[in-house]
Amino acid sequence: MSANQIGMPRTTVTISSADVTVAAAPQRVLIVGQKIGGTATTGELQEDIQNDNSWDTLFGAKSRIAAAIRAFRATNIISNIDAIGLDDNGSAVDATGSVAFTGTATAAGSLTVYVGSKTNNAYSVAIASGDTATAVGTTLETAINADANGLVTAANTTGTVALTALNGGTVGNDIGLVVSGTVAGISTTLTAMASGATDPSLTSLFDVVGDRRYQTVVWPYSGDLTTITAFLDPRFNATNDVLDGVAITTSVDTFANLSTAGAAENSESLVYIGNKLQSGVATQTSGAMTELPDVISANVAALRTIRLEPNQALGNYVAAGGLDRIGGVASASLPYFNTKLANLPLIPLGLGFTDAEVQDLNDDGVSFVGNNRGANQSIFGEMLTTYKTDNSGNVDDSFKYLNYVDTISNVREYMFNQLRSDYAQSRLTAADAPIIAGRSITNANQIKSAIVGYYQDLATADFALTQGGEDALEFFKDNLTVTVNLQTGAATITMKTPIVTQLRSIVADMQITVEAA
Repeated sequence: MSANQIGMPRTTVTISSADVTVAAAPQRVLIVGQKIGGTATTGELQEDIQNDNSWDTLFGAKSRIAAAIRAFRATNIISNIDAIGLDDNGSAVDATGSVAFTGTATAAGSLTVYVGSKTNNAYSVAIASGDTATAVGTTLETAINADANGLVTAANTTGTVALTALNGGTVGNDIGLVVSGTVAGISTTLTAMASGATDPSLTSLFDVVGDRRYQTVVWPYSGDLTTITAFLDPRFNATNDVLDGVAITTSVDTFANLSTAGAAENSESLVYIGNKLQSGVATQTSGAMTELPDVISANVAALRTIRLEPNQALGNYVAAGGLDRIGGVASASLPYFNTKLANLPLIPLGLGFTDAEVQDLNDDGVSFVGNNRGANQSIFGEMLTTYKTDNSGNVDDSFKYLNYVDTISNVREYMFNQLRSDYAQSRLTAADAPIIAGRSITNANQIKSAIVGYYQDLATADFALTQGGEDALEFFKDNLTVTVNLQTGAATITMKTPIVTQLRSIVADMQITVEAA
């Protein structure tokens, strides 16, 4: 307005942001694993890896960490991924094994050899009548060494194809071998990958992470669970922050060893998946599911993460209908079991755990994935953490199930975000003092009312995390206390929060009668 213009009354209208619910933090996944060359520096945090195959350049296309990231992105192209690639230990011993052919083919045919993965590393060996074992071995050697994403090198000597893991250390021992098919005159003998030793040093591995939160960590070292639980467990109840997350690791081992390993752990931050090592099966040296352990973990992580991403279509994965076919925080309370794992191979009939073994493993805190009842799709089984007892050693189911951890974690995050938002700059007064209209001021009663509102929000269809209904609400109110200290400006809140759980078993009694009346 120019100096000779009169504008009265002087008027200013300011614009403030709308009252909105503070969203949960975007999902972020950390994948750890060994690299082979590549541009990434060992132990360095690589942030925001896109769906662009950049992992091959960063870590080497044939590396174990590239295989894990590739598997994650095959299912989930949305969620944020960071990664830490590690060079092999300078003293690492490479795992070795072999596929040995004997005889001469008396008919044409083909064999398929799988090295580490039925999904990603399958090698078809075409055989003509009259082919010798040496010729068959050469065909397999050529196919393996030509695989841009292969896990081993192959060297044929008169029909025995020696295999050497490209990544050194114990991870090579988990590369399973399977041969499928028969050709008249040709016999095949598998020697399991073994003797890999000396993994990279994991000391100070997570120093590069700082205070960044990872809701999911893909952990490849099932033989070293102390490092990952020492990182995640203190984050479960962080001060003045929300940092909790869950590591997913998979182990290929015998039932007895898996049971012992699971029973020894007690962490709400660890999901330990068991894949039963096959013994006495001439055509298979892998776990019952022929897939790399870190790839199994990456697939589970990809599905867990995409379920929690807002507005993602879940129709191809979940069995539930309606709103549950759309991702978001409400999926935290939706059971994991029967969720489809699109890119994992089936377990051959007759292999894997029995129902009794599954129950025993679950009791020990071991989770599993496997076939659906039609044996035509891989699905989640029950997902548990290894948490079993409280600090005093008392049996405690509070964090036994991954769904419980996901549910209460999202409840906590919502309340944390809303409290920080609603009281970002607030005065504090006594409980019986009036709240001054138009001023940012609160008291114990007002805070209590706000928290009750948060609880009610969490019981709506948008969240489905806390129990709805008058009984649950009254229970929450009766067990909610808020005290304030005007001197220090501190508000202390205690609450008991009824969360929703999952329907895990149904027991029905059917009485037979011959009379309808």
